[in-house]
Amino acid sequence: MRRLVCFHHAGGGASAFRGWRAALPPGTLHAVQLPGREDRHAEPRHLDLTPLVDALASELADVLAEPHLLFGHSMGALVAYYLARRRVAAGLRPPDRLLVAASAAPHLDHRLFDAATMSDAELGAALHRIGGIPAELLRRPDWLGPLLAVVRDDILVCNSHRHTDGPALPCPIDVFGGRHDPLVAEGDLRGWAAHTSAGCTVTVLDAGHFLVQEPGSGLRDRVFHRAGLAGRHSDTILPAAAR
Repeated sequence: MRRLVCFHHAGGGASAFRGWRAALPPGTLHAVQLPGREDRHAEPRHLDLTPLVDALASELADVLAEPHLLFGHSMGALVAYYLARRRVAAGLRPPDRLLVAASAAPHLDHRLFDAATMSDAELGAALHRIGGIPAELLRRPDWLGPLLAVVRDDILVCNSHRHTDGPALPCPIDVFGGRHDPLVAEGDLRGWAAHTSAGCTVTVLDAGHFLVQEPGSGLRDRVFHRAGLAGRHSDTILPAAAR
């Protein structure tokens, strides 16, 4: 059985893919839970991309030894890409496909907010502007603080990224983005073509940055289709520009 291995966005957790898992046969989707959140809340969070990828390469070795596909949303796209690249460099099984959403190509700038210098109110407002948190959370500092602690550390992971050139991946890359994403432009999505020798598709959906969580964005069914997986339930697919 081929498995879809999913990596969540900055500040998120494996629960972001709960609906995806429910729409596939049992065992088909493996949602990776990074340390320091949800059921791994007691574990220290990573602050740098390279040690995080190193840890995941060991943690997921058994899962990735079998046929698999990698999907990453935003920060998760960087994690999935560098994990695939690390395995290829080590002569290990690559993914059958790499699927990424709401992420600029790895060689482009991935610095987000300067979270280290922003207050909770400033960071919360910035996240609200891009659709990351609802307005009501801004009025609940007792809830906002713990959430932003995770977001800050994940932003440090993104901001630690320094791309170095390497061989293109031997698997296809499917790229998805939101037409209304304030962080990632369509040109940033197209840059992923430079990182594969097996072909790249770019699909722009009528969605924002958090298109994994947006009902009716059509992302889920498109990912399942590209991955060759048959979902048990169909999402609503909106028009997209696929090029």
